[in-house]
Amino acid sequence: MLFSSKVFVLFLAVVLALYYGLSDRGKLWLLLVASYVFYGFWDPELCTLIFLSTAVDFVCGARIAATEDPRRRKAWLGLSLGVNLGALGFFKYYDFFVYEFAMAAQAVGFAVSPDDWMLKLVLPVGISFYTFQTMSYTIDIYRRQFTPEPSFLRFAIYVAFFPQLVAGPVERAQHLLPQFSRPFRLSRAMVFEGVFLILLGFVKKTVIADRIARDIAPFYEQLAESGPEAAMSMLAFTTQIYVDFSSYSDIAIGLGLLLGYSIRENFDLPFVVPSIPERWRRWHISMSHWFRDYIFIPLGGSRKGEARTNLNILIVMFLSGLWHGASNNFVVWGLGNGATMVGHRLLKPYLRLISEPLSRHPVTRIGYFYLCCLVTYGMISTINIFFRCPDWPTALSFVDAIFLSGVKPYVAYAEAWYMPQGLWRSMWLTLAVFVGHEAQRYLDVKRLILEHRGLWVVTCGVAFWVVVTFGIAGPEFIYFQF
Repeated sequence: MLFSSKVFVLFLAVVLALYYGLSDRGKLWLLLVASYVFYGFWDPELCTLIFLSTAVDFVCGARIAATEDPRRRKAWLGLSLGVNLGALGFFKYYDFFVYEFAMAAQAVGFAVSPDDWMLKLVLPVGISFYTFQTMSYTIDIYRRQFTPEPSFLRFAIYVAFFPQLVAGPVERAQHLLPQFSRPFRLSRAMVFEGVFLILLGFVKKTVIADRIARDIAPFYEQLAESGPEAAMSMLAFTTQIYVDFSSYSDIAIGLGLLLGYSIRENFDLPFVVPSIPERWRRWHISMSHWFRDYIFIPLGGSRKGEARTNLNILIVMFLSGLWHGASNNFVVWGLGNGATMVGHRLLKPYLRLISEPLSRHPVTRIGYFYLCCLVTYGMISTINIFFRCPDWPTALSFVDAIFLSGVKPYVAYAEAWYMPQGLWRSMWLTLAVFVGHEAQRYLDVKRLILEHRGLWVVTCGVAFWVVVTFGIAGPEFIYFQF
């Protein structure tokens, strides 16, 4: 069930109409049923998979806490990780590794056809998110950072909570699970913020992300030939993915507030940032923190010297790329982000020699900041070629058209002063996102709207009118595919 669908609007209306009149226990049961209905709307068989993950981790968490024997604790943790990573690996990576193995075998002379072994599996929606969420639960219990949840009902809701089930934020047991144990409470402030975030998310999705998606889609359906058009569509996609993904998080957090629960923030103004490391600190925060706490730090973090720290960053970003998808494109995307992060660390002392004198005057300080932001945006967009392009040949054609075709195509394009209407619109929408981003950074617009009821009414009224005008039926959220 898509947030941006009329079916979901009807589903939410029914859930909320029933929810507020129930007892605390009744609310929990309704949340569980509603979450499974929401998830099973795509395919009822998916509910079996999420229930299996829930049951295994509930038992494993309890058994880890119940024994002091190190070997048994490791065995129960191993079972939890094995089931979750096994399911994730089978559905997400089986066909990918079979294909790569068959190609390698063919290269050395073996007559192996990948079609004989590939299962052409359909990736269950949200499996990458809820498996990480349940694994963090058992790992934290193993580390003695959390005690097991005694109620299977509450734990099942934690795993399947429908507002953030299929595309995050990736919740932690320490934050979300205790909220299901306390008495229900819903404040006026939570309602105002929840409604505002839901409408904001729908406006961002329907007005900006979906429109950019439709405008640039034709340029990714064929090999790139025009460097300027490929460059504009590359830049526009970076805007699209930010607005699309952050709009889902806005809606998820808003829905959680209307149900009486706080969901973790997933974005902290990551659109205009002066470096890629800074961008990753502000982008998809819940997942970045997951990789930091459960992979980067156990690998040694930054405690074992500069070379080891850089290697750990590359490993984490490689795994992040592989988490996003089983393809060479995503591997290159992850390593590209890792390489730029390591490069920034190596160049930091030299960049400081430039930034320190420029920071002494407000004009040069601001100019240097936005120059860095522009360079970072271009680097992120370049790496995102491998995220957006459907296959390796298309990605290479974009790289060739944008960076290897010389300056002449760009000069001719500028002289003709022509750009397809869709790309012009995408650039204007990118500018609008930039203005909105900086307005929030410097003026804290969200706080102003929430603190002034008249402004809130006008803003939400206009947002509702815009959503109704544009319609909520559009492409699915980008991160649904993960």
